[in-house]
Amino acid sequence: MIELLLKLVNSWVSCVIAVVDRVWGNAMRKLMLAATLFAAASFQGASAADKQCYSPADVEAEQAILFQTNIMVISSACKDTVYGEFRARNKDAIIRYQKAMIDHFRRTGSRNAQSEFDRWNTSLANEISLKQGAVPMAQVCQQAAEMMKLASTLDAKGLHDYAVAKATSAADSHPRCTK
Repeated sequence: MIELLLKLVNSWVSCVIAVVDRVWGNAMRKLMLAATLFAAASFQGASAADKQCYSPADVEAEQAILFQTNIMVISSACKDTVYGEFRARNKDAIIRYQKAMIDHFRRTGSRNAQSEFDRWNTSLANEISLKQGAVPMAQVCQQAAEMMKLASTLDAKGLHDYAVAKATSAADSHPRCTK
């Protein structure tokens, strides 16, 4: 889409330059060229910024997946069944959040949004595991007790409410979409 628009802008610029050159000469041609290049650069910059932005729904999905990944890693490390129960209870909501993040990666220009999501999610799990590795396991499980208790009670509405609340506080850490 952007490539097509750039081709249209380039052909428009060529036409404008030809007309301006005939009517006003070389000085005006340079001025028009500079103005056109500035406008094209502004257009490209806006689209690049919008490609990296997060909508409120993207931030919510990110927070839900972050919570799910935390529960998965902690539940495994602490040999707890909370994650399996949480996942079964929230299967549809988790799938919706995963699809929302895949859509986010697609909008940001990923060639394979599913693979990008998988890499991102694996990276989250690895980061959480590395942080846990620096602390004795008994302490990790003790510190995670409240989170595990919360996870054992959350249904789809509870997960949504949790993700929205976390997204509100995390929204400033992401560039916001202008559209």
